[in-house]
Amino acid sequence: MACLMNSLKVPVQTLVKILNLGMLSLGKCRMDVGESAGLTRMFTVKKSGMDFVGQVRVRPGDPTIRIEVFNENYFEEFEQPESAVLDNLARKVLGRVSKDKELPETLKTLIHEHFAEQDLREEEKEEKEEEEVAETVTERDLDKIFACLHQEYFNDRVQAKIMWGRDVKSHNKSGFRYGSYDEGKKLIRVHPRLKQDFVPLCVLELTVYHEMCHQFVPSYKRNGTWQSHHPEFKKKEREYKNFKDARNWEKHNWHRLLLPSIDPLTGKADSRSSLSRDKSLPA
Repeated sequence: MACLMNSLKVPVQTLVKILNLGMLSLGKCRMDVGESAGLTRMFTVKKSGMDFVGQVRVRPGDPTIRIEVFNENYFEEFEQPESAVLDNLARKVLGRVSKDKELPETLKTLIHEHFAEQDLREEEKEEKEEEEVAETVTERDLDKIFACLHQEYFNDRVQAKIMWGRDVKSHNKSGFRYGSYDEGKKLIRVHPRLKQDFVPLCVLELTVYHEMCHQFVPSYKRNGTWQSHHPEFKKKEREYKNFKDARNWEKHNWHRLLLPSIDPLTGKADSRSSLSRDKSLPA
């Protein structure tokens, strides 16, 4: 049996819109009486054809929230840590519970205050991590990357400019977009968070390569619909030698890029307006 105590020390809401937790059904609700009045609510989550049973408890004191899943193999359905899954599951279950019209206002307040405090702790944690992020510009010269890829894969047939885009702390937690190509201006923009030293160089190179492909194998109209990532485009994209390694890293790490990057000159998060983007990693 797995359980989550109060002070859920995992990224708050980073995965809540991303994880496919399963179809939730709420069960019976048991109300406690006395000074420490609270509730216990059973629930079932249906995922991959199986029913996983658990319960959530809400009561004053420490812990305020306690959620349990009785089937340990539920967590085998996810790549994320068990604590992150439980955190997101708690939000999903209690989001439903708090809408119950018969739920006492005192318990609704406990639930809302709990997650408000949790969000505040996570914001403070993000700010601290942002201060510790060290950026590196070594080997991250976009013009040099463009030139190398241009010669190796495109026979110098792509005519475009390239630059870093602007960054902003996004409230979008469902994906991260890496770059964009403006056909009219023949301009490639790359998200500045790819400068960070934890991002492999191959991921940055693939982003540049991807945008170059948009000019090399341009969009076309088929059956009345414009096709950007058509078969010819995908075939060309896969010619990049580190394609699989880059995509594999993106699949498992893209949520780390949701944190704002740090301006190397000021040491602070860049809060300027966001760039428009093309390549978005699916959840």
